[in-house]
Amino acid sequence: MLYYHLEARNGKPLYQYLYECLKKDILSGRLTAHTRLPSKRELARDNHISVKTVMNAYEQLLVEGYLTSKEKKGYFVAAVESMPDYRPELVQHAQIYMEDRWFVDFTANQVVYDKFPFSMWKKVMREVLSEYDIELVQRAHFLGIKELRAAIADYLCRSRGMQVSPECMVIGASIEYLYGRLIKILPRHAVYGVENPGYKKIPRIYEEYSLQWAYIEMDSQGISMESLRKSGADILHVSPEHHYPLGTVMSAARRQELLQWAEEEPDRYLIEDDYDCEFRYHTRSIAPLQSMDRNHRIIYMNTFSKTLAPSIRISYMILPEKLMTRFVSESNFYSNSSSSCEQYALAKFIRKGYFERHLSRMRKYYQKKGELLMRVLKQSSLLPLVHISDGRSGTHLLVKVDTPLTDTEIKWGARQQNIHIACLSEFCGEIKEEYQHILVLNYADMEEKDIREAVRRLGNIFVEW
Repeated sequence: MLYYHLEARNGKPLYQYLYECLKKDILSGRLTAHTRLPSKRELARDNHISVKTVMNAYEQLLVEGYLTSKEKKGYFVAAVESMPDYRPELVQHAQIYMEDRWFVDFTANQVVYDKFPFSMWKKVMREVLSEYDIELVQRAHFLGIKELRAAIADYLCRSRGMQVSPECMVIGASIEYLYGRLIKILPRHAVYGVENPGYKKIPRIYEEYSLQWAYIEMDSQGISMESLRKSGADILHVSPEHHYPLGTVMSAARRQELLQWAEEEPDRYLIEDDYDCEFRYHTRSIAPLQSMDRNHRIIYMNTFSKTLAPSIRISYMILPEKLMTRFVSESNFYSNSSSSCEQYALAKFIRKGYFERHLSRMRKYYQKKGELLMRVLKQSSLLPLVHISDGRSGTHLLVKVDTPLTDTEIKWGARQQNIHIACLSEFCGEIKEEYQHILVLNYADMEEKDIREAVRRLGNIFVEW
């Protein structure tokens, strides 16, 4: 992400000041040769400016030779010499990165760290350290520790009704890492489908690997089949249990249509992202697509980053047998990327029932916090509230407001209140009127004592503007 303090431009046109900032970073060496710059849309979104402003700045840098352009790949920093007065010794003592500090960050879809089950985790870690020795320092199996794969398979059977073999499971340090391994075994010239609106990181991963991808529209039942068929996609990333950020639960009929679509061609696959499936408050979790799959077209992915902690770098994917055979054949030389010690500990943590007890406590905690935030939002006299969506699962709310402000102005207003928010339009490839003026409020790691003050500040945005 590239962010510039454009309010310091002292009357200069926006595009000119942005051009100067980028040029300075290129000449100073902050942006090194061959670095890929954010797309025009991404840079515009991150700096709350128009795409046209970014386009004008990029084009000027392109003309002057500071950037190069590659078709369908984007803009890259050209190989130019640094400025003579650039002195690296001055940078050595500079603060290279400073994390933003907000009163409340509604964009942070994090866990509540002080709710982590420290005592139980310490207990299983001590047991692992006493029961294992050489296994903890040996290179782990490239698929992941067998005990953990078996424990996860048992857990999925109990909680999600899935019958999976541990031999078809791959453990990795993150979903991004697993995605990188998965892409290598999928058809080389496949077109990937991405939900629109949807999780912003997925298209960025595809762009990183120079893959062809297309946005697929959403409707009230989930992914739009009409949009999917028009897209020419072969592989679709989909979140049927709880779509982020819309919160949509895919209907049974749409799930059947989607499975039928996947079966129509030999190299079609669905990547089922079951993130947040554990946090459904009023009903049981919906059975995953993987449990309905009879033709081995579902790639199932999940992580422990949200249910336990992001520092426990353990995610997993379950592959159809055909893809698993290819993975074993082509990727067995890769070392497993997750800590052996933590894999053994998590296996024990799951087998002893600690994980499910922790989930039960967190469901009650998140439900209570979400209900409190919803109640305070409805009671606000300053907020021009239209309606609140979701709240039945996950840890975020969609809040529709009635305002003449643009989404960019809403975000800038929030910044003046020391609040960080995202709008639904930011998750869209192509912005539609129906997705305007909707706030996406993640409340997972929000302090309950701050909720009323945070809502008051949200209301001030619409009073002061």
